[in-house]
Amino acid sequence: MAGSDEAFRARLLETFREEAEEYLESITAGLIDLEKSGLNPATVESVYRKVHSLKGAARAVNLREIESVCQTLESVFSLVKKGEYAPGIEEFDLFHRTLAVIRALLQGERPPAPPGEIIAALRALSAAGSPAPPAREACAPPAAAERAASENSGTVRIAAHKLDQLTAGADGLLSTRLSIAQRVREVEEMTARFAFWQWNYSQTFNDLSLIKRGISSEEKAALPPDLVLPLQRVVEFQEFNREFVTALQHDLSAHVRAMELDRAALEAGTSVIADLVHDAALLPASSMLAPFSAFVREFSRTSGRSVDLVIEGGEIEVDRRILDALREPIMHLVRNSIDHGIEDPEVRAARNKPARGTVRIRVFPRSGSRVGIEVADDGAGIDSAAIRRTAVETGVLPADEDAALTDSEAIWLIFRSGLTTSRVVTDLSGRGLGLAIVEDSVSRLGGEVTVSSTVGRGTAITLSVPVRMATLRGLLVRAERQIYVLPMQQVKQVLRVRPDLLAVEQGRPTVRLGGETIEVIRLTEALGIPPSGSYDPSRAMPLVIIAYGAGQIACMVDEVIRVQEIVVRPLGAQLRSVRRIEGAVILGDGRVALVLDPIELIQDALQAERPAPLPALPGGAARRILVVEDSVTSRALLQEVLEEAGYQVETAVDGIDALGRLKEHEFDMVVSDVDMPRMNGFVLTEKLRARDRRLPVMLVTSLDSPEDREQGRAVGADAYIVKSSFKTGDFLSAIRRLMPR
Repeated sequence: MAGSDEAFRARLLETFREEAEEYLESITAGLIDLEKSGLNPATVESVYRKVHSLKGAARAVNLREIESVCQTLESVFSLVKKGEYAPGIEEFDLFHRTLAVIRALLQGERPPAPPGEIIAALRALSAAGSPAPPAREACAPPAAAERAASENSGTVRIAAHKLDQLTAGADGLLSTRLSIAQRVREVEEMTARFAFWQWNYSQTFNDLSLIKRGISSEEKAALPPDLVLPLQRVVEFQEFNREFVTALQHDLSAHVRAMELDRAALEAGTSVIADLVHDAALLPASSMLAPFSAFVREFSRTSGRSVDLVIEGGEIEVDRRILDALREPIMHLVRNSIDHGIEDPEVRAARNKPARGTVRIRVFPRSGSRVGIEVADDGAGIDSAAIRRTAVETGVLPADEDAALTDSEAIWLIFRSGLTTSRVVTDLSGRGLGLAIVEDSVSRLGGEVTVSSTVGRGTAITLSVPVRMATLRGLLVRAERQIYVLPMQQVKQVLRVRPDLLAVEQGRPTVRLGGETIEVIRLTEALGIPPSGSYDPSRAMPLVIIAYGAGQIACMVDEVIRVQEIVVRPLGAQLRSVRRIEGAVILGDGRVALVLDPIELIQDALQAERPAPLPALPGGAARRILVVEDSVTSRALLQEVLEEAGYQVETAVDGIDALGRLKEHEFDMVVSDVDMPRMNGFVLTEKLRARDRRLPVMLVTSLDSPEDREQGRAVGADAYIVKSSFKTGDFLSAIRRLMPR
């Protein structure tokens, strides 16, 4: 029974966390509205009720610290509600710190301030007003009324993971539909064979008639007696065979028609179910955008700039998975708007602008079941000259190509990884990764990014994405004996060419299309699969043009099969790190096709186009560094810095992944984070020292306590760099110093 109780409590806590997050978002939005628009009684009442409800929910799961914090916050708002207390800016700061503490306690993390300190500060505010907070019974009716309203609203709460399972099950019905459609095609092919049988039977019909007449007339006497009876049996069987096969053909045709009706009914029913389940996964965009208000407010309070965040169209519903995928990209855009766009108040005043800048997030419907999300600011706009200059200085843009770019084309350089006009790396920006991540994330969702900017007036970046995460349409192709799937979002065109007629530039085959020169690669070569045999260069081969952002390549395949809906199945934890493969799909005939990642195919081809000069070892081999980091952003940053310096870099997501790669390849150095899942950097370093004392190991981590540094030295790390004081020059100097000669 103890295990059952623990499981029940775990489910109860998970339900509470989901409920508490909704309360916290609502309270945060209410606080920001009160601070901006004044103490509106309805908003005060809403915040008061939400705090009370959160307190009651915390009590139900026995989270006493959260209950106590909510109790004191509720006491303050009971005074505000009665008009006996009016909070100022400092008090609103305290309220937001209170919510931050609750969030940390909710996630089991270390709170930014001790809960006791927050409770004492809130009690001091209560004492500054008049009476004690209302009794618990007096607060109960509003919460009860709120619960009653929720119960009568025709909605039901469902855990996110259960909804994901329902969605996966609904998508899985597509596989069944495809299998049934394949069976229908196979039966139709069987019925088509009867036409061939009928043609063969008609060839023998006259012969059978002659034999029949011969054994039933006066010519019968001319036949040997021992052949008459066998011939009669053969003729009778052939007549029976004709009647039997004709009836079988009729029955099979009837079954095909019935199966087609069943298939159509199943397709209609499963489509309705899938649409309903996908609709259930739709959430208002405000559920993802609301927390940004607190971030913008905090930045306004801690920096010299004043910024307001305006959210429009938050009621428009979008698939929860798409909102989750867009959370980080939109945060990057908001950060960029604040750090690069909004000017300091004195600069804005000199330009006759309001002292407070505005960042506007607008959600609006678009045609074709798509939605647009625009992040705009009224700041300085994008200086194309500065973009050009920085692009040339950082090597993102060759100097000879600069003059050929128009100003509008130069603006698109901001999406190139490694380009930033900020001279200082801050908590907000300056690493040259944010906008590259934005475009990558949106492209993976099948969306696109557009930019418009006017110097001195502001910038608007619009993301166009699907409303729901529906099943994908994929192009099935064959290369050698394997079938692959290319998502149609990145397929630009399909054509056929003879390999021996392709132009060659810089030693690589290319094709001209629409005035552009596109590099041609064999798909098997891009995937690292050796050819099983030779091919005829004079035979026309299919070329699939795939495009992503400004990059595109032409993949040569052996056959283009068809376009069909697909449900991508994950590869599993063991194969998650396999490059260029997104997942797998089960085709209608039971075969497994690999779903390719067009973005990685294009990126790898473009990187191969411009190989960086690598520091050479005496034998001519390239310097190889393994970067071990679980954070995607930190991993990309370290990889970018090292590759820009000319090193060959491979990455691993944790210590176990790193050990696997070290068994497969030789490296000249390891750069590792410390705090990682499965195996941390200290354990990894210790294991590396046990097997190879000479391999340099550098730890780059956010852990900066003397104890952590001492542990790094104790396990044998050659260098220990803290991320908060990370400087590219110092980092590269340490790399060169530690790298074996």
